[in-house]
Amino acid sequence: MLLNKLKNYIDSNELEMHIYMDGIYVINYKLISIFNDKKIKFSNITISGSKLIISRLRKDELFISGNIDSILFNEK
Repeated sequence: MLLNKLKNYIDSNELEMHIYMDGIYVINYKLISIFNDKKIKFSNITISGSKLIISRLRKDELFISGNIDSILFNEK
């Protein structure tokens, strides 16, 4: 039981967002359903603004920069 909790903590598959002054770092997203310069939607999150750019993209990590106006957490 304790070993499973430790493994889940180290190797988490849960969506994480870290908000910085110059953008938003997202870890463990599954699918980007909308992507343009005004809106990015993935999982149950919608980011709106202008001049939005995915400037770094890896297997399950991305960094969103631009003029971010809002972050909306939608119901599942």
